[in-house]
Amino acid sequence: MPFNLLLFPLVGGYYILIRFELLRYIQYRLESQRILLNSAFAGIILLACCFVMRGLVNIILPSVIQYLGEHMPVKSQYFGTTSFSLVAAVLFTEIANLFVNRKNAIKQSLKKAGNELELLMSSSFFDAHLLQFTMDSGKVYIGWVKEIPKPFTTNYIRITPALSGYRNEKKELVFTTQYLSVYASYITDGSVSDQSELMTDLVLKVDKINTASFFDMEMYKRFNPEEEENPTAH
Repeated sequence: MPFNLLLFPLVGGYYILIRFELLRYIQYRLESQRILLNSAFAGIILLACCFVMRGLVNIILPSVIQYLGEHMPVKSQYFGTTSFSLVAAVLFTEIANLFVNRKNAIKQSLKKAGNELELLMSSSFFDAHLLQFTMDSGKVYIGWVKEIPKPFTTNYIRITPALSGYRNEKKELVFTTQYLSVYASYITDGSVSDQSELMTDLVLKVDKINTASFFDMEMYKRFNPEEEENPTAH
């Protein structure tokens, strides 16, 4: 087989890896050499499947193989099978994506290859857990991750804040803003019908985050029994 024909299954394997929802997000964090190697393996499997399909069609409908061979634009052995591998890769990927839930695909990818912060973000987004972010400026934000970005593709995260404050000289958490009561007041007086209309989302830069952790208000109150139950709203 001419080596230039192997370009078709190689591109086909690459297409599957970067377009198929269940695989693409894992590829984002791999080095280019690793992606190329994975593409080669995927291409080999793809080409093998195409040869098996060609053999089956040749047994069942030999006239079809003969007809296609006579009408190929390039009269070269194996051209039809190798070029079909690229077509098959595109068709398989796009059809399969119709049956894949994108959010679940991202969630599964994060479980397999996500770092600690990405796993926290996934838990907040999918299970509505509050997260506490302490920035390098000392500012503290507590809220829910508003959206789960494509893994490993951005240096920013967007949250819906519930509380915010700062850490004083003793590293104690001091609340300054209580967003939940503000959300409730707007909804109660009919100014808005949904919190998202207030456009209070915050965008945090990942490399400015010192620490991130789960936040539980009940546990916080037990550790800080003398703190006021309701932080001052501004």
